[in-house]
Amino acid sequence: MSALQINVDITLQQTEGLLAAAARQIAPQWPLDQMIAVNPWWPKRATAFTAVCAEQQLLAGTSCLMPADWYLAQWQQQIMPNHLQQALLEAGLSLSHEQALAGLAQPTELSQWQSLPTLLAAQNKATSSLPWPQLIQQQLSQFLALYYQYPERFNADASSPDHAYHSWLSVVRQDKGLQVLTGQDLTALFVALPDSPKALLQQLSPWFATWLPTAQAQQAYFESLLQSLSGWAGWQAWLDWQQALQGQQGQHAVCQLLYMLLGWDWVLWQHSKQHNPQHQSLLQALQQQAQHYAKTLAQTERLLHLRQVWQRALELSVQQPLLRQLQQQQQQTVATAPARPLLQAAFCIDVRSEPMRRALEQQHKQIQTLGFAGFFGLPVAFKATDSALSRPQLPGLLAPALQVTQIRANTPTLSRQPDLGWKQSFDLASSSLGMVEAAGATKLLSLIKRAFLRTAAPHAINKHLTDSQWQLSQADQPLNISEQAQLAAAILTAMGLQHNLAPTVLLFGHGSDSCNNPHAAALDCGACGGQTGEVNVKVLAQMLNDAAVRTALASEQNIDIPADTQFYAAMHHTTSDELEVYRAPEQAHWLPWLAKATQQARQQRAPQFGLKGQSDQALARFFKLRTRDWAQVRPEWGLANNAAFIVAPRSLTKNLDLQGRCFLHDYDAAQDSNFSLLHSIMTAPMVVTNWINLQYYASVVAPEKYGSGNKLLHNVVAGHVGVFEGNGGDLRTGLAWQSVHDGKKLMHQPVRLSVVIAAPKDAIANIIHSAPDVAALVNQQWLWLYQLDKDGSVHQWQQQGWQETPL
Repeated sequence: MSALQINVDITLQQTEGLLAAAARQIAPQWPLDQMIAVNPWWPKRATAFTAVCAEQQLLAGTSCLMPADWYLAQWQQQIMPNHLQQALLEAGLSLSHEQALAGLAQPTELSQWQSLPTLLAAQNKATSSLPWPQLIQQQLSQFLALYYQYPERFNADASSPDHAYHSWLSVVRQDKGLQVLTGQDLTALFVALPDSPKALLQQLSPWFATWLPTAQAQQAYFESLLQSLSGWAGWQAWLDWQQALQGQQGQHAVCQLLYMLLGWDWVLWQHSKQHNPQHQSLLQALQQQAQHYAKTLAQTERLLHLRQVWQRALELSVQQPLLRQLQQQQQQTVATAPARPLLQAAFCIDVRSEPMRRALEQQHKQIQTLGFAGFFGLPVAFKATDSALSRPQLPGLLAPALQVTQIRANTPTLSRQPDLGWKQSFDLASSSLGMVEAAGATKLLSLIKRAFLRTAAPHAINKHLTDSQWQLSQADQPLNISEQAQLAAAILTAMGLQHNLAPTVLLFGHGSDSCNNPHAAALDCGACGGQTGEVNVKVLAQMLNDAAVRTALASEQNIDIPADTQFYAAMHHTTSDELEVYRAPEQAHWLPWLAKATQQARQQRAPQFGLKGQSDQALARFFKLRTRDWAQVRPEWGLANNAAFIVAPRSLTKNLDLQGRCFLHDYDAAQDSNFSLLHSIMTAPMVVTNWINLQYYASVVAPEKYGSGNKLLHNVVAGHVGVFEGNGGDLRTGLAWQSVHDGKKLMHQPVRLSVVIAAPKDAIANIIHSAPDVAALVNQQWLWLYQLDKDGSVHQWQQQGWQETPL
């Protein structure tokens, strides 16, 4: 092998590594039926938030901050002089308030990476054809939608690991519509593209060498390509994420998309060489921006620095009042031995639980509520009877270790097969038009029924759940009593329920109710993988009520459940604020407490809808109809306006009205001798709340990139993959604008999460040092971490250490 060949091989290997590194920068986006909140910058967590903001501005053309005018409008309204002063101090800037205001008001011109299609479009402004960036986005987006809906219709070798790339080649080489749209015949150039992705990279390597001088510039180029189709890149990243949960590492699916984008760039480059008299200026423009990439990135970060200060001032305006409240409560709280409660109710840490917990506790002084992750520690996937599908019921960060099914008679559900056949017949090319025509009258009746009778929308899978027994299994083997007791002991200990159990313990999962809503799963329990918590609470209640499991708990785990303690599965319906208890005793003395708490919670939410002063009956009807209105674009606000995650005993927050803005996880450091529970909280629920918080944040600061646009224009893609806004464009991710805005004002305040933990400083610091993801989030300022001491003093984690925070 010659020296030249060796250099080419090394260059190719480096290119493959950089391509994979760029693919790793894309956050996964879950499908609609499992939709959970995702931090869109999660892969970048080890990089400072400020640096990522600059990079996103440069490579994606989108902001991670609000516009300057928006911050100026908050001055003396939300942001006060003391907040701005503290933010300037933290940033090391010695500016007066007037200078900070003037600097923010000054126009700022920010650079953006110019792709080859963009440069070509700029050279051909006079043409009436669709610009190259939009055409490429449309072609690839439509191809991917068809590919994931009908993969069997593509002629490529199904066993090939590069099936997606090969399928794209088979389509684009025969796409006559491209010539119609562009007036250019690119067929021969697409035919000339290598069939092998590796051969494609080898063919492109000499071109890269002419204008990409550094590895940093080459990776930036690859990532800019993915950012041009970031919605589909997120879907491909989810496919890779699922493989990783099964132990198969790599970014194969994202790279398949990147090969397609590289193929398009190469074709346009070759076409330009043949037909473009300004071709040489293209090369010069590419060379210049790549050569100055690092300098431009640093300059962008400097230009955004003052807006970062104002963003921090906004966050301080939210943090400081909350911290003062917690500090006062800590100083006033006197530890007392708790009496046995009459009723205990465990809720998800979801912010929508906070007002409901407060309302329920106000019904009787011996009611105790708890906050815990909504999947209740059950690492399960639910497999419906008569179905091959398995649905995860746990956070997307985790892979299910157990499977749960219902034990019932093996009788088919009569309504399911006709429904399935009817639906499938619409998908057949040979009969779809006839079926639509034949179904016209039926669909008309259905529309009339939904418009006037307002019937509830049945859940596709949950509607088949029954009151029969549940079976937990691992590797197709049922869990024995000892294994169930071990699982139950871990859950009870994590919840702080291993002693002093009430006679009645309600386990509240939660879920949303809405009609005609592709993003319905986003309003369900994120801890249950974008599902309701119904399966989890029913399985856990059965296990904890089982006499044999209780016996094993006592003998093997040293946990005695009182004989009079009964666990009930229950649901908190967040759209209507209804508390439903499954198989509840008809005359239970605690049922009126739940009804009264429901009424109180509705009254608290009524002002959001301009319904202050309405009767309980009127509000009940209003919220119920909202769940059944197929034209309702705002069935509920979900987790909008979330701002903080509090890890502390309930006594610290019980007397506070936190306005539904806080995730509340019950935690008593005195009962956690080795801080293993705190470790679990900081490495799991804290990460999940960061994902939720930054999904809402991103959907507000960058709705065109990280929001899904106007809900009225959504069209579902490939059954469950995602939505288009209209009939094409990129796959839209994140939240619809209606989920964060009421038509007049924002319903979510874009602030990074404030985490407040009542635990020793050393214990928290040790976890930060031992958990890389936690360290990345707190050290790179993706969230703000505060420690609340026993004496009420508050410390903030800054510069990888604790600093006392005066309030």
